[in-house]
Amino acid sequence: MADDAILQADAQVSTPEPDAKNPRNLAEWVDVLSQQGMPIFTHTLRSISGMAADRQSSASELANVILQDAAMTAKLLRIANSPYYNTQAKSISTVSRAVVLLGFDAVRSLALSIAVVESAARGANKARLAADMARAIHAAVQARAFAQQRRDRSPEEVFIATLLFSLGRLAFWGHTSEVADRLNAELEQPGADPVVLERELLGFAFDELSLQLAREWRLGTLVENALEGKGEADPRVSNVELARELALTAEQGWDTPEMKQLLSRLAENLYLPVNDVEQMVVRNAGEAQKAAACFGAGDASELIPLPQKPRARVRREAEDEPGQINRFPEPDPMLQLKILREVTSLVEGRFDFNLMLEMVLEGIYRGVGMDRTLFALLSRDRSQLKARYVLGWDQQALRQHFAFEVSPVKANIFLHVLDSHEPCWISRESDSRLLGLVTDEVRYVTGEAPFMAMPILIQNRAIGLFYADRLPSRRPLREDDYSSFRHFGQQANMALSLLYQGR
Repeated sequence: MADDAILQADAQVSTPEPDAKNPRNLAEWVDVLSQQGMPIFTHTLRSISGMAADRQSSASELANVILQDAAMTAKLLRIANSPYYNTQAKSISTVSRAVVLLGFDAVRSLALSIAVVESAARGANKARLAADMARAIHAAVQARAFAQQRRDRSPEEVFIATLLFSLGRLAFWGHTSEVADRLNAELEQPGADPVVLERELLGFAFDELSLQLAREWRLGTLVENALEGKGEADPRVSNVELARELALTAEQGWDTPEMKQLLSRLAENLYLPVNDVEQMVVRNAGEAQKAAACFGAGDASELIPLPQKPRARVRREAEDEPGQINRFPEPDPMLQLKILREVTSLVEGRFDFNLMLEMVLEGIYRGVGMDRTLFALLSRDRSQLKARYVLGWDQQALRQHFAFEVSPVKANIFLHVLDSHEPCWISRESDSRLLGLVTDEVRYVTGEAPFMAMPILIQNRAIGLFYADRLPSRRPLREDDYSSFRHFGQQANMALSLLYQGR
């Protein structure tokens, strides 16, 4: 037994935790980047990529994942309202509306792109990151255009696979390490061979790191197939390969013999005349510059090559500084007004009940500035009140615990709101009769923090309610917050009233 214990102790000593500054092999790099270097990015990427693979994922689920990240939400809505994406110039103030107007695939593509750019932007090797990001975005835009020409079922998926092809390279340069500094210095030498240097200093090539990260983070088969070089067997992968080759070749010049040969191959693959292909890829390069600027990668935007000399400088989009995004959304009257207007326009157009609820809930969360918000719905037999949509902090727990049996013998404040058709704002100063309805079951959900509830009615019959609180931040609720909260609830009730009047 003693010998066993010694052996176990020796085994533990022989397998120390990887040094974040000096990972020794491919496995340690994957572990460091996943667990220590990019944990938040990894979680977001996994969540959104999983939805890319699951065609049954709903728009509300995608919006929910994005809304958990305030910085991503702000950037996504800024990009969604830019001329590059929002060609119809329709105001988009909620993620839910962005999914409807731009499409599920487009918003998922935007979110993943933002996640990649955001992770790379924090790296120490800025120049190297900018060059690799420029090549990745240029290739991704070209690949999407090739996929569209081939009538691919999801050009946005091809865009993302091409962008994520460079994930290992971007993750490496975005992570501070001693070997990164050495590799960067070696690559600056004339005649340096990147692949040879990668293997000498790291023991693996960046494409191998990308492949292992793609498998570890479950980024989908298209990314893996592209990294495994399966272009001959899969035309979607060949889009990725050709686009990457084009982006790399363009950096050597648009008039080289290599570029002319590549354009001829592209013409054969896309069944287009060479002149048409040449015009298309040059146009795509310009679009890639705009896309990079949109995503906040201004330095990368300026490195994407165009045939024109001199090349026009692309205006950089203002980037969100880390300190600008609060952990909890603050009340924003202008955003409230924008969202309320968009809810009104939704009512005037093709009405979507679920989208209306999601937009109102997002207005309460981001506009009124709440920590936790939900819409709870009565079951068909009106025997249960359960959370249906949840935004903000503690989502899983709140969704699980906000479930109440509707029964006269189990009266509580939420059932009172449904019966009375009246909203409530519960705090220590509330009427004692209302406080008496805050049961232990309710306190378990609310954490004894102040909260607000508003009934949702159809033909003067309650079907559910909105709930909001600031339990995680412990920020106070004020009269203005309650007034705004009621306003969103009233807008939802007005929309449902108009719907059922048969307009």
